[in-house]
Amino acid sequence: MTRPPVFRILTSGSGSRVEIAIHGELDLATAPQLDAEFTRVSALEGLELAIADLRNLAFLDSTGLEAIMKFEARSRERGVDLAVVRGPRAVERLFSVMQLDQKLRIVDDPADA
Repeated sequence: MTRPPVFRILTSGSGSRVEIAIHGELDLATAPQLDAEFTRVSALEGLELAIADLRNLAFLDSTGLEAIMKFEARSRERGVDLAVVRGPRAVERLFSVMQLDQKLRIVDDPADA
C-alpha cells in the first residue's frame, strides 16, 4: 500500500509579500494546521499580498476549501490581496465545481501574482 504524501506547509517571503506552499493531503486531519498558519500570516504587519500555492497538493477536501475561504475572508478584511496558485487537475476541478475559480484570483505561477 502506498503511503500518502507528507503534509507540509512552507511559508516564505517577507515584508509585503508572503507565499504559503501547501504539500500533501489537505483534509479534515490537516486543515487545522493550515488554518493556524493562515491565522499567523494574516496577523503579519505590512502584508499586502498572500499567495497560497496549491501546486503540490495531492488531495483537497471540503475542510481544506473552508480553510482557504476563511483565509480569503480574513485577508480581504485586512486589505490584503490573495492569489491562489492553481493546483493539480483534481484540485482545480473541485475549485471549478464549487465555483471558487470565479471568487478567488487564480494564477498559474506565484510570479504571476
